[in-house]
Amino acid sequence: MYKHKALALSILTTLAVSSARAQTTYTNEPKSDRINSPYTRFGIGNLSDNRSAALRGMGGIANGYAKEYTINAYNPASYTYLLRTTFEFAFDAQSNNVRIGDDRTRSNTVTIGHFNLAMPLKKQNLAINIGYMPFSKVYYNSQDSLTIPATGDKILQKYNGEGNLNFGYLGISGGAKGFSIGVNGGYVFGNIRNSSYINFLGTDSLSTRVSDYSQKDIYGGLFFKAGLMYKASLKNNQYISIGATGTLSQRINITRDQYYVAGTQPPYSGAPVVTDTVSAVYGQKGKMELPSEFGFGVHYGKGASYDFGIDLVYADWSNFKRFGTTESGIGQNAYRVALGGEITPNTKATKQYLSAMTYRLGAYMGKDYVYLNNTAINYYGLTLGTQLPLRSNLNTDEQGGALNLSLDMGNRGTINNGMASEFFVKFTVGLRINAHWFQRRPYQ
Repeated sequence: MYKHKALALSILTTLAVSSARAQTTYTNEPKSDRINSPYTRFGIGNLSDNRSAALRGMGGIANGYAKEYTINAYNPASYTYLLRTTFEFAFDAQSNNVRIGDDRTRSNTVTIGHFNLAMPLKKQNLAINIGYMPFSKVYYNSQDSLTIPATGDKILQKYNGEGNLNFGYLGISGGAKGFSIGVNGGYVFGNIRNSSYINFLGTDSLSTRVSDYSQKDIYGGLFFKAGLMYKASLKNNQYISIGATGTLSQRINITRDQYYVAGTQPPYSGAPVVTDTVSAVYGQKGKMELPSEFGFGVHYGKGASYDFGIDLVYADWSNFKRFGTTESGIGQNAYRVALGGEITPNTKATKQYLSAMTYRLGAYMGKDYVYLNNTAINYYGLTLGTQLPLRSNLNTDEQGGALNLSLDMGNRGTINNGMASEFFVKFTVGLRINAHWFQRRPYQ
């Protein structure tokens, strides 16, 4: 068994300070079940990696990947190629190290990842999948202190936010003669809160003037993703598979609560006293417009012995809006390029377990949808993975399941132009169980 321990956290500083003699300081310890990232302050936060543990070990090359015993929920067209009813779930552990200038902070977390239950209803022709996956995550906690040189007045600015979006769905795919088409359709739901606090202390005042601006958005709406795939059989059990995925721009409902209050806070006394509600609006109804996204991938392999592929994903974020308004910090486009592969030395080994294991390697690079200070947020990473097979019959090569492990190490952002650089390490443990459901057994 594998055990993970969430470490104590301290984090993080703001992205940049534009005024004279500003000094970044730290807030109280944030929650231990959150990864702190300054870039989650923009848009809908960090987009979650909804690929399985097996695919993450190969750099996330998911658009064209299809196997008989593995669920690839990233491309719903892949369900058609399943031979067994398959259940998968995963746990994610992550460490995030943030650097802004000379300041460095770190946060760690362990969370439940995705789960899927896929069932082939008609062999190689029709299959369904019931699943859940995280959609995006938000958590940041920071503050700036600022002294105005002309007056000596002090200003303390605090920023924090948290929340997440999730996606529960039903997938279906069908095909014939190597071709397959599929769709995941479900519901995106969750909430995100963003808050800003400004404390002003004049040199001639014993009380701190305080202002608090907070906004909470509750999301809920239908979301669809489609996929296409073609898998061509070659000589000697070799194959080529080509896959494509796409989501059109889609609108999600938002209910927004928003308030802006001001008050005073006596020194050493604790809680501030609200003296004026500048504005307060509750239950506003609006829409969030998500961008269109398209992916393409090509794989070459031989049975269960090896598989190598390349993958490309592109999204147009220029259409992202909330309540009909574009937002600062959002770029026009984002992309991800990845390559990787897997190899199993001996798929039928029953006594030499190391030869029956699958070994994976991959790499990726891309550009995030966040764009700040005329600077693109680029990222890159290297992945490693392995699969420990679980035999349903030790005297055959029939698969009863597997334990998949993947390690993802990379960097996001830059310290140039007052930005933040994030070095991350992600470890995923995924369990896969294969079974005979809805399949006719031969008479004995």
